Amino acid sequence: MTKQYGFTRGRSTTDAGVALLKHIYDAWERSQNAIGVFCDLSKAFDCVDHGILLSKLEYYGVNGKALDLIASYLSNRIQHVSINGTNSSGSVLKMGVPQGSILGPFLFLIYINDLPFYVKDICDIVLFADDTSLIFKVDRKKVNYDDVNSSLSRIQDWFKTNNLVLNAKKTKCVVFSLPNVKHPHYNLEINNERLIVGDTTVFLGINLDSKLQWNSHLSSLNGRLSSAAFAVRKVRQLTDVTTARLIYFSYFHSIMSSGLLLWGNATDIETVFILQKRAIRGIYDLGTRVSLRDVFPKIDILTIASQYIYNNIIYIHQNIHCFEINSINRTVNTRRNNKIVTPGFRLRKVNASFLGYGIRMYNKIPQTILELSHNKFKDFIKKKLIDKAYYSVQDYLVDKDVWT
Repeated sequence: MTKQYGFTRGRSTTDAGVALLKHIYDAWERSQNAIGVFCDLSKAFDCVDHGILLSKLEYYGVNGKALDLIASYLSNRIQHVSINGTNSSGSVLKMGVPQGSILGPFLFLIYINDLPFYVKDICDIVLFADDTSLIFKVDRKKVNYDDVNSSLSRIQDWFKTNNLVLNAKKTKCVVFSLPNVKHPHYNLEINNERLIVGDTTVFLGINLDSKLQWNSHLSSLNGRLSSAAFAVRKVRQLTDVTTARLIYFSYFHSIMSSGLLLWGNATDIETVFILQKRAIRGIYDLGTRVSLRDVFPKIDILTIASQYIYNNIIYIHQNIHCFEINSINRTVNTRRNNKIVTPGFRLRKVNASFLGYGIRMYNKIPQTILELSHNKFKDFIKKKLIDKAYYSVQDYLVDKDVWT
């Protein structure tokens, strides 16, 4: 289930976003466009065919009494409908996995587990439970996408075989290309039904635009953050600092930090920082003329730039096995020990993403700090970044005394 990020321990929506962006950046590095097809499956959990599911479980090694137990768990489940206190007669469910249960999501993951293997020679795929995102890498000079349409038809065959319904009217497509690259008008379809093609889509709560410039995401985000900052200020006027801080972290901060690893390199990130400072001023009743650079360390809150740096460092530390370690450092104990090899990306935009900047951020950390236990490492990094209160990533990269 390496392509599955939903209902999976240690994986999150951010991890799914990282996987998706890696596919897009890889296409750009190869001078290709990336066609994203974000599939809408109608009531996927309710469409699971019990016979097919049991066959797949048996294929994966579940048999005998264990398989019989699961078959019993799925069979003879009765559903009632209640309207205004009147109940319908029961109807036996012949399809679907129980939702709201622990076993239901796991069974669904088993059910859809072979889809990545089916499409591995066709496209890249990112799964988050039933959210299915396909990435087709195509030459920029292509004038039509017949091969993509043919591949979509094959994928639709898999959905049909497995009793899953692809809603073409709600399935969205985006052609991801570099800002200075134009792509021709194109048509994408499944079984002669035209798919919606646009410049933006929402992926697990993150607004993606075709150039990955994050304008649409920041526009949506700033509207929500403005409301959150207003709420923080109002709560402070009615209560105290402690309550206002609680609202800040549960409301404002949770919105601001969601998916930050993906979009934290946006050109207009300053607009988010302005709103963060507005929220901070609201908590502590500070005027607009008061500089917050010395305030952030005292109130124990990360600036958005420091939060972005923290997210990059922790992501790499937790996924160090996914990166190439400098071969010299494997045998020689030097001050550069455990430094990650920086990929030779040719594109400035990719270098400025978490794939480039993130490694540069991580490589600044001394070996003695890297050897701390995971929890101590996280605490140490966070404390340092709070104390430094960086206003930009560049401030961190040029700071020679950050870890002293």
